[in-house]
Amino acid sequence: MAKQEREADKYVKDKWYQNIWYHYKVHICVVIFIAITAFAFIYSTTTKSNIDLYVIYITADPEVYGERISYLENTIGMFVEDVTNDGRVNVFVENIYIGPNHETDQVYKNKERIMTNLRAGTCFLILSDETGLEYLISSDTVCNLKDEFPENEIVGYYVDLRNTHFFERTLMEDWEGNIFMSLRHFRGTIAEMNSNSVKTFEHSKNVFLNIFNNKVLYGPEAEEESNDDTAE
Repeated sequence: MAKQEREADKYVKDKWYQNIWYHYKVHICVVIFIAITAFAFIYSTTTKSNIDLYVIYITADPEVYGERISYLENTIGMFVEDVTNDGRVNVFVENIYIGPNHETDQVYKNKERIMTNLRAGTCFLILSDETGLEYLISSDTVCNLKDEFPENEIVGYYVDLRNTHFFERTLMEDWEGNIFMSLRHFRGTIAEMNSNSVKTFEHSKNVFLNIFNNKVLYGPEAEEESNDDTAE
């Protein structure tokens, strides 16, 4: 005969759980919050610590297809040095939308997010579409490129990547629309006082020039140029 659980035992078990929650719900919530926060911090640290270049890509609408962002990251990676010395190039492109066709509150939050990330001094290379570029210039966020590259034929606040060899790369050949490349203001800002920001800015400038001058560091083309130099 199967042993049946007494009703009194069920009551005791239920009461035990209820009492725990009643007396310790604040403690339980605090522990759960701390655990989630710790996990998020550890995840963020381990995933972002090996990033060689962080890029913000500002558009009117969010990119629906993740592979388009992946195409951008991989193509930009051809021009980026392995500054983390981990044996591979890791580019992180964050797409943030600010177009008028989206909820005003969300667009406001996204603009705040852009400015917060730029103030942090961890991102200086910025990509944008027409809407993003208009926002960057109107908010006085990007620098006059002539000031940063006086020895190159680069003027204004942006470079249209359609006027470079960037879209000739295999992953970008079918890309629709323009992409504008800019640099976040650096001179005269608090970022100049931070040694890490200084390094990040110089690194971003080098990547900017590499893309503008079509100086490929990684991939088949870089290997071909290396072989040509060796042969000479």
